[in-house]
Amino acid sequence: MRILLILIIIAAVFVVYRAQTRGCKYDGTLINCVLGKSGAETPAAATPPPETPAPETPAETPAPAQ
Repeated sequence: MRILLILIIIAAVFVVYRAQTRGCKYDGTLINCVLGKSGAETPAAATPPPETPAPETPAETPAPAQ
């Protein structure tokens, strides 16, 4: 009986720790967020990442006259 209680406590600590590190909400999606295998399943961050500017194309230089 003690072993079962210890395992339940360890599982609860694991869920709380993962929920805090991943920023999960404590609602019906908690288990999906905690046990999700890919980053796509985790909720988006509060601030979106900055957009990367498009690379500039170098100006074409005319070929030297011969």
